[in-house]
Formats: sequence, C-alpha cells, structure tokens
Amino acid sequence: MRKRRFIGWKSKKVKEFGPEITEWTYSEIGEKAFKFGAALAATGCVPSDPVATLNKVKKPCRIAIFENTCMEWTTAAIGAFSQSIAVVTVYATLGIESVGEAVVDNSISAIVCNKTNVQYLVDNKKKMKCLKTIIYTNDLIGENMKVDLPTKIPRGLTVISFEDFIASGDTDKYPVVPPAPESAAVIMYTSGSTGKPKGVVVKHSSIVAGLAAAEAILSLDENVKYLGYLPAAHIFELMYEFACLASGASISYADPKSLTATGSYPTGALEVYAPTHFVAVPKIWDTIKKAIVNKVAHSPPVAQALVNTALMWRSFAIKIGLDTPLFNALVFKKFKKVLGGNMCHAISGGGPLNSDVQTFVRVAFGLPLVQGYGLTETCAGLTIQDTDDLQTGVAGSLVPCVEVRLDSTPDICDRAGMAYLNTDRKDVDGNDIWGRGEIMVKGGNITTGYYMMPDKTKEVYSDDGWFATGDIGQFLEDGSIRIVDRKKNLVKLKSGEYVALEKMEMIYGNCDFVDAVAGGICCYGDGDMDRCVALFQIAKPASMQWAKATGLVGQEEKEGDWEKVKTSKELYDHVMECFKKEHAKSDLSHIEKLQAVALLDDPWTPENGCRKFFAHSLVSVDDFDELSDIIFAFAIFFQSRLPTSCSAARSSRTLRRSSMRSSKRVYLSKGEMSHFDFSSKRNQVAWRSKG
Repeated sequence: MRKRRFIGWKSKKVKEFGPEITEWTYSEIGEKAFKFGAALAATGCVPSDPVATLNKVKKPCRIAIFENTCMEWTTAAIGAFSQSIAVVTVYATLGIESVGEAVVDNSISAIVCNKTNVQYLVDNKKKMKCLKTIIYTNDLIGENMKVDLPTKIPRGLTVISFEDFIASGDTDKYPVVPPAPESAAVIMYTSGSTGKPKGVVVKHSSIVAGLAAAEAILSLDENVKYLGYLPAAHIFELMYEFACLASGASISYADPKSLTATGSYPTGALEVYAPTHFVAVPKIWDTIKKAIVNKVAHSPPVAQALVNTALMWRSFAIKIGLDTPLFNALVFKKFKKVLGGNMCHAISGGGPLNSDVQTFVRVAFGLPLVQGYGLTETCAGLTIQDTDDLQTGVAGSLVPCVEVRLDSTPDICDRAGMAYLNTDRKDVDGNDIWGRGEIMVKGGNITTGYYMMPDKTKEVYSDDGWFATGDIGQFLEDGSIRIVDRKKNLVKLKSGEYVALEKMEMIYGNCDFVDAVAGGICCYGDGDMDRCVALFQIAKPASMQWAKATGLVGQEEKEGDWEKVKTSKELYDHVMECFKKEHAKSDLSHIEKLQAVALLDDPWTPENGCRKFFAHSLVSVDDFDELSDIIFAFAIFFQSRLPTSCSAARSSRTLRRSSMRSSKRVYLSKGEMSHFDFSSKRNQVAWRSKG
C-alpha cells in the first residue's frame, strides 16, 4: 500500500502534497491488522455468530468504519475480520444522522472515524449508549491544520488515535479467530427508495465467491498498480481492493478531488502513482470528456482537423484489430499522460455508461474501457465485458459464480408498447435476442438480505435463493446481457403511458448546460401529469460562454452578470432547444420530451437535505493545461454529442440504487445455445454461467 504525504490546503480547493510516499508491505499491513483485531478484542468486542441472520445483534460483534478510503480503512476491516468481527460501513452521503442510527442498530461499541468527526460523535454519545471506543485517523489532516479533540469526554468513552490503538494490540493474548464462512463480514448501508437506508448483510462466503470470480476474469497479479479512491463504503471499491490484495497487487490511495492537478499541488495522484488499473463511475468518464470538449472550443481549426483525422483513423483501426502508431506518437501519447501514462485496464460501473463516452475513451486513450454490472446485494460482480469486446451499451457476460434467468414483466412495456417477455426473440430495435425481462440472479455471491428489514428482504430475496434486481435486461446472441430498463424507474403518466425517468436523465444529461458535478438533472413525472418536467444544475462556464457569444453580457464579466444570465428567458429558451436536440437524436418516445425545466445553481448535497452518490468534483478544464492545444482539439470529433451519465438527487421519488458492476465475458456459439432453458410454464429464461 502507498500513500503520499499531505501537507495541507494550498488554496480553498487545492490540496498540497509533499514528494514523500509512505509504503507498507503485505507483512507490515498484516501485522498492523492483527494487532488492530487484538486491540478490538481487548475492548470487549466478540466474534460474530457462525451463521449470519437479519435479526438485531445484541452483543458487540461489529465495528463501524466512518472514514475516507485510505490505508487505515482497509487495515481496520482486515483486523476486524481477523477476530471474526463484522464491519458496518457508514458514510456522510446517506446523511450524518445515519451514522448514529447504524451504531445503535448494530450495537456497535467501537468506531473508526476521521479526527474531524470525533467532536460530532462525542456530542451525540447520549444517542449512542453502546459506543465505548472512538478510534480516529489523521487521514487528510494537514501539517498546517489544527483539529482539536474534545476537551470533555463522557464517562465510559475512550478516544484514541489509530496508531496508539494498534500499538496496544496484544496478538499473544488475543490470537487470530478465523471467521466462519456463513458469518457476517460486512453490513453495507445503501440508499433505500425512501426513508431509512438498508443495511445489506454480506457473508464471508459471498465475498470469497466474488473474489474467486474476480480472480478468474480480471487477471490481477503482483505487477498490477491500482489506485483506490472511490468510497470503500461502496461494494464496487471494496471488492476491487480485496481482489487486489488477494492477488498480490499494490494499492495506492488518493481522494477523488486530488486525482489531477486541479485539486492537487504540485501534481495529481494519477500522475504520481501512474496506475495500471482504474475503476470509475460513469460520471468520472463523462466529466473528463466534457472538460476536454469545453477546452477545445477555442482550438485552432488546423489542430482540430489534425486530431479529428487521428480519431477517425484510430477508431477504424481498432475495429479491425489494428492501431495507428504515427498518430499515437503525435497525438495520443501525450493524452495518455492525463491518466498517468501506464493505464492498461479500466472498468466503468455504478450505472449505465453512454456509448459515445465509452468509444471516446477507448479511442483517445487507447484504453480497453469495459462495463460491468452488479449490485451491493450481489457483492458487486454479476457481469463484465471482455477487454476485446468492442460493443457499447452492453453489460457483458456472467461471472463464473452466478446463474441468471429473465422473468417476464407483462405490465411493463418498451417504447413500442410491447411487454418485456422471456419468450421474445427480437428487441425493440429488431435485434436478435434470447428473451427479455427482469434479471433474477442466484449464486454464491448473493447476500443474505437487509438487516432488521424482513419485509423488504422478502420483496426481492426468494426462499429458493433468487434475488430480483429490479433491472430489465435481455440476453444477446453471444450470451451477454444488455440492461434496457428498470422497473422502479418507470412512471405511469396521466395518459396511462410509462416513461423511463433514469433513461431520460442519461439522455438529457448530455447537454452542455447540465452540471454533472453539482448533481446533474432530475426528471420527474407522476399520475397527475401529462408530460415530464425536470430540475437541473446549470453549468455556469457553458452558460457564461454562451451569454458572451450572444451579447447577453459583455466579454469582461461583471458583478451581477451571472444572476442576469441564469434568470434570463434567453438562456431558458436556448437550454430547452438543446434538450429538444438531445431528445431528437435519442430513442426516447414522444411522451418523454421535457415540457418544462427549472434551472438551479445550488448544488445538491447531504448538507442541504439531498442524497446522491459519487458527487465528487474530479476534473475541470484546467487539469489539461499542461497538454498542447492539439491534444485538446481532438474532442471536436464528438462535440455534437456530449454524453454524461448523471446521478441526480431526487426529492420526490425513488433514489437510484447504488449498484456495482464487475465480471467476465462468455462467448457463445450456436451449439452452446442449448444451455438456455426456455419454459413458458415457469415464465422464465435461464442461462447458467460456465465456471
């Protein structure tokens, strides 16, 4: 594991790091983890029951981790596992009040948190009577930052640093207690549709099944250099880190806002660590692409033409298995440095990735960007594309540890008004398929259910082991899966017709004037409405550039100009025209055309009552200033299509499920189609993955 020295804040939005990098070997991390586990046992933590249930635990057999992704997070988790103690993941994006609820519900006596959050926990100790020990880290606490610990500590509560806690661990007195396969490993809280977050109970056996599948499909080894920065409290990051540790790979830690030089001085984490493997949610890829597109708007025509030619030739070459060495040397070599220069494999998960963005990254970076699909409830892995699969908009084929069937949904229809049936042999576009319907999954990686929520568990977990994902998918001819809809995101309007709100958000989010970082766009419709409306975060840079070009304001920005622009009818009308264009070039139906929108410039955050996932500012135009204008200009090739996949805050309707994606592609010949089991009597289509 590797971590660079954090000095402090260079400015309000830029962190300063020193050149020193601290490294820990596997044996060093193992020693720290075992001592951490022994120290937990000394505080009174006890092993979990050998078989996990959904019932409330009454003994201190779990700890909570309320911290950023860092070395200490992973070490604490491994240490807890070494004493058969489960880990409860909590994070602020679910609302700070959710931390206290998780502590009380899980009878937690020890919590790992950042030093900056100790005061909050101490102040709320009366609400968390079971809490006995607060273990704080100094992650991202700069040398020039002063964070005082509370002066008054309630009786019966211990506040101790992570380092001192490890030093107190006596592994001779408290030797390792290996966990039982069916015992609880992680209780991972995810957003529910409304109300209280749901805690998914993940068993050790489920994690091992997921890791076994990852070992078979990801080809990780000791030469892999992974950059960990996504929240470890989400299953995507957690499982990928565990897969790296299981294969001897190295992990370097960063935070999302310091990946590039925009938020990190003197250089970004990508350049410092030069990772070979990288995972990201669609918003990150979208933001990178939008940043480049905005930058190239002022590029010289000659440069645009040159890089446009390079893109077209490389796109063609990749499709026939070739490359463009000359353009690589002149154009693309420089661009690869944005991602560190060594990246050779990347996965997009957590939501649908726009096809244009996936193609863009593959061509511009020479990177085999693949999509994966899964959920917290499936321990991340369900499907993944193979690196030589050039299809877009495809989730890939099943990982070795699962089997999937498609259940017909006669009450839910596609845009042509046809129900999704597992007997379908053509999709809405006329492509050959092997059934459509809700994706049902079964396998060793399926989790137990929702902690203390038996009714919610019964809604999606069947007695015979099947889990209902809520996603509508279809089997393609080669056995891979394409996600085409989601049951809970279909809303019936007053006319009785259904609209797909999440898909609308992905399409309309492509508009230049939608700020994905601040929250993106939230489409809304219900049974009392004839058409849909939307709330969206307006992108100030694009709006001001348009206003100056149209003469709405002067070239020199003055105080009050932004207020004038964002409230102007001219901007509203122009944005609506942009949305109409996005609708026209999509496959949305006529009833999915937005009738009205509201422009907002107050970002959706947990602090103002909104919940969203991965809402981190990762890249801005300035990140690419070290590159020549010729590199910026290459994005002109896609300038007419600016896709972004937004994960917007939703106030009045269902929040998107935080789903993780990871897996392996399986190619099918016609002879293998016999593995499909079609049965109209059971109303199911099944495909069993070859392990």
